[in-house]
Amino acid sequence: MKRRGLTIAFALGVAVLALGAGVALRQVMDNRTPAVVGTQLGEPFTLVDQNGAPITEAAFTGRPSLLFFGFTHCPEICPTTVYDIETWLSDLDVGPDDIGGYFVTIDPERDTPEFLRDYLEPQTDRVIGITGEPEAVRDMAKSWRVYFQRRELGDGDYTMDHYASVFVLNDAGEVVDLIPYGSNPEEAKAKIRAVLG
Repeated sequence: MKRRGLTIAFALGVAVLALGAGVALRQVMDNRTPAVVGTQLGEPFTLVDQNGAPITEAAFTGRPSLLFFGFTHCPEICPTTVYDIETWLSDLDVGPDDIGGYFVTIDPERDTPEFLRDYLEPQTDRVIGITGEPEAVRDMAKSWRVYFQRRELGDGDYTMDHYASVFVLNDAGEVVDLIPYGSNPEEAKAKIRAVLG
């Protein structure tokens, strides 16, 4: 009986430690997630779009926008998100005058304007790519409190770990909601519909 009691106590201790580790991991992940509502995100920037034309924070005002940070060599999250944005906006039957869509690369060394254009144009005409000088791009992403980290794969190759939700902006360029990666399409469209008024 004594041994059984010790085994149960040990098992409970392991469970508590595992739960604590899970909570700690969740807190770390939450620290990578921007606090959005009521928080001022983004600072003035000057970058270039996929056509090489200058673009600033003014692009995010005057109409609602969807803003996403990613990279073109992303194997799953980014192409899926571009497809989702195209599908949501098509289903809602809203045009570029009603809402903007922006894909900011967090891998500007590889994602030149031309590379972004060749990546996005076959998939959608609703999402504009944004890139620029690496330091300026990183400063812009950090001002949105976006998590991103280069991860080496070996032989000179690398990938980018990054925040994967879509920011929903109102016509003043303020974040009013988030669409997490893998969201139910109807829930995502409801968030977009709400910002359209």
